[in-house]
Amino acid sequence: MMPRRNARNTRRETKGKEYSLRMGQLFGPYSVGAIYPCDANTTVMIAGLDAYEGQIDKGRLKEVRDSRLKHYIGVNKLYAPPMGDGPNNGFIPAVRFPNWLYCPRCGQMKYVSPTNSSASLRCESCSKKYHHDVRLVPERFVVVCPHGHIDSFPVMKWVHSGTDIDPRDPGHTVYRHTKGGSTTMGDIEYRCTCGAHRSLSGANTPGGLDKIGYHCTGRQPWLDRTSNQPCPADNKDLRVVIMGATNVCYPDVVSSVLIPDALDEQVKSVVDRQFSVMLEMDRMGFLDKIIDILAKDNNVRPDSLRLAYNQKKTAGNAEQSEVEYLHDEFLTLRDPQISKRGEFIGRSVNVSDYTLPQMHKFISKVTLVETLTVTRALVGFTRLNPEYNDSKTMDERRRALSRKKLDWTLANQTVGEGIFIDLDEKCLKQWAKRPEVIARVRTMQENLNESRSKRNLAPKELNPNYVVIHTLSHLLLLGISEVCGYTTASLRERIYCQDFLGDDGAEDFEDMHGLLIYTASSSGDGSLGGLVRSGEPGRFEDIVVNALQKATWCSDDPVCIESTGQGLDSCNLAACYNCALLPETACENGNKFLDRGLVVGTLDEPLVGLFRGELQGN
Repeated sequence: MMPRRNARNTRRETKGKEYSLRMGQLFGPYSVGAIYPCDANTTVMIAGLDAYEGQIDKGRLKEVRDSRLKHYIGVNKLYAPPMGDGPNNGFIPAVRFPNWLYCPRCGQMKYVSPTNSSASLRCESCSKKYHHDVRLVPERFVVVCPHGHIDSFPVMKWVHSGTDIDPRDPGHTVYRHTKGGSTTMGDIEYRCTCGAHRSLSGANTPGGLDKIGYHCTGRQPWLDRTSNQPCPADNKDLRVVIMGATNVCYPDVVSSVLIPDALDEQVKSVVDRQFSVMLEMDRMGFLDKIIDILAKDNNVRPDSLRLAYNQKKTAGNAEQSEVEYLHDEFLTLRDPQISKRGEFIGRSVNVSDYTLPQMHKFISKVTLVETLTVTRALVGFTRLNPEYNDSKTMDERRRALSRKKLDWTLANQTVGEGIFIDLDEKCLKQWAKRPEVIARVRTMQENLNESRSKRNLAPKELNPNYVVIHTLSHLLLLGISEVCGYTTASLRERIYCQDFLGDDGAEDFEDMHGLLIYTASSSGDGSLGGLVRSGEPGRFEDIVVNALQKATWCSDDPVCIESTGQGLDSCNLAACYNCALLPETACENGNKFLDRGLVVGTLDEPLVGLFRGELQGN
């Protein structure tokens, strides 16, 4: 991990300490714009994508091939983050943040430049007094804006009640003291050598910064800039939070299953790189010549190049919706017709091969995917509200990642295995019409509307089919992890069902009601076939039955089953960590929209459950 390169530090080598970061963390808690704790004394913010461009020129970032995903998010290239092994290894660009630090012994505070790459900043007076280095530690409070801006806590303006003083003014040195009477922010006090002093009481309340006339500065430390335009955020929407809080940065990641087609990914990659040249040669009447040259240089078939070029030329620039994108994967998983070694190998299993008769009623298709390639691409991030990017286009979402418009983004690709299940459409339609189901979903819908209203978001109509499929996915994933040797954290889900209904109250694709439980990792987890074996006839029946039997009772019942709203934004009903919730890495929707009552029913209303105990042998 290295500091962001700019005009001030490009020509000198950084002598700071190196810190490691796992590749997967760049698409999780430590994405672009997130605060990374290097150690107890050093915190940095992961820099924007434009800071990687020098490494791309030097070939330190490996290209990831997934043409369908590139077209979906509107980029020409995907690059894997730099690896840390080998003589030509790369680094993760970062800037120092927060910028206010203090001495843990005397409390003296110091404002440090974001480009300061020193691994050890110390308090000079205390280091001399105690005869060893006393390192400064970062102030743990930051100011976060819902529009993505973030800044260090305004120490000078707070302690001086609104007067803005240069942090480097020698006449104003601030000391941080903790009274020790409680663990609240009011226990922390700033004292300036000019005589001004003030506790942090009330700073973290909505509108708390109004007391000093503070407005969002529009600062974007990960891009090393401050916005030229006034931030439109209302002061009451700003939040003073601990820098390690999860709402400081929510990564916006798009995942994709690499589905095979008649063209090889290498062929499509050549066309993506040379498309503008081919387009110009086509206009001039030299398309055949350029195709022959590219085919020879890249060792691919000319006819394949021509087909890939024609497909890209006629595809247009219309942005594909998330539902349309998922539907393409759904069709491939439901009926795998093409297999490619190393990318995708799937086989359908006849549902009648399973010995549990009731499965024939609820499940229409099962596909065992022996080789599954999953690509995850970073397209942005949000602060305070994970749903802030929902209404934005891909281009708008990616603007937060760099100072200029780039035609690439970071991505990683892993290979594993999975089990795909397609639920019977007729059974779902009949179930969704039951009065008990409509009433129970209405409770969840009211909670959702209330939470969206608080965020000034328009209401959305929740799809009951999504809730039951999502919950079933969680129950099966938990059941599979008990018998196949995988931990729940090493498994993931992918739901092929529209979460919110359209304006007409219907689904865009009424045939799409599936789920995929898979494992894919660069470390080799999932390469031994344990997950696929769990889905084989003779094994899967017991997993399904046991998962549904356990779902009928939770150790937190009757509190859990009678809940009218729990979890994030109260968007879950009967679902807690004792029965249906998963690790954050395993669930695709942040453990929201779950209710085991809709799967197995409740004691008072058994008919509300899709399965109604039928798969339990009753």
